[in-house]
Amino acid sequence: MSIDWLSVRGLRNLEALELRPASGINWLHGANGAGKTSVLEAIYLLARGRSFRTASISGVIQHGCDAVSVVARRGDGCTLGVERQPKSWRGRIDGRDCQRVSEFAARLPLVLIEPDSHRLVDGGPDQRRQYLDWLLFHVEHSYLVTWQRYARVLRQRNAALKSGADDRVLDALEPEFVQAGEAINRLRAAQAEKVGQLAGDLVDRLGFALPGQLGFRYRPGHPSDLTLQQAVSESRARERERGFSRCGPHRAELVLTCAGHPAASEMSRGQQKLLAIVLQLAGLDLLAGHAAWAPLLLLDDPVSELDQRHLDRLLDWLEDGEIQCWVTATAPGRDGMAMFHVEQGRVRPML
Repeated sequence: MSIDWLSVRGLRNLEALELRPASGINWLHGANGAGKTSVLEAIYLLARGRSFRTASISGVIQHGCDAVSVVARRGDGCTLGVERQPKSWRGRIDGRDCQRVSEFAARLPLVLIEPDSHRLVDGGPDQRRQYLDWLLFHVEHSYLVTWQRYARVLRQRNAALKSGADDRVLDALEPEFVQAGEAINRLRAAQAEKVGQLAGDLVDRLGFALPGQLGFRYRPGHPSDLTLQQAVSESRARERERGFSRCGPHRAELVLTCAGHPAASEMSRGQQKLLAIVLQLAGLDLLAGHAAWAPLLLLDDPVSELDQRHLDRLLDWLEDGEIQCWVTATAPGRDGMAMFHVEQGRVRPML
């Protein structure tokens, strides 16, 4: 479900604003530093409770303001609002207080594509685990509870290993550790297969120039010839020496290949960016088909990241879809797009 009204107060250099965006592509254009990306940051803050540009909320709050607030109304009438101060957070959904970021994330699912998105390809395994986990949070209702169970028992097991606890403590913890871990691995593996199928289709539809056939494989965080229970049992002595759990889905990896070789080493930086976009759009497709609410796409400065041919292909695909999209650029977009000009923190619609 798209946003049909957005209010932002106290965020970076943006003047207080109220926007009525279109349900399709909303194109924000203006000079560098005008505040275009800050509009995307506001929407992200509402959905995720944090910024995608900085870890410190103090850097987001406008100088001279005590807090930043973002309120949005979806097309179905649901209203969401957050207020962030340096050391506090308040949220409301349809007039009721809500302090759980997961509720905002569920009601405002979004996909962000920005200049650092290539880290999904050449970054560490945690980047790709988070990618799978975020998709599963939206499409598998039981996943969040399972992941929370696993994270809790992993912390307990690591504490027991580090403190040299008796084997009876580990024996008591490991059944739940293995049960939750195996459930996570099954769901992630199935999700990786779906992503691979969608990504392959998208490469063909978008006509992106990649140097070979893509491969997607989920590798669990233990030897493939062992079950998780067997791996945990066999590694206990070594884990005691190191003081942490070496086996489990917290060590898993989504392996990306191109022409049978690791994508991070086979592809140029530009090709990695194309693959990252394909992965994010595949996730968007999954959310559109399975999430409780339709997702949004935030696309930060694609003109500087893509050559004209690939940009045209991407925009054609977006115009054919039914997803609300927010795009930033230094120049105006195509005819038919909802256009907003951003200048020195002021955002105004172009009629």
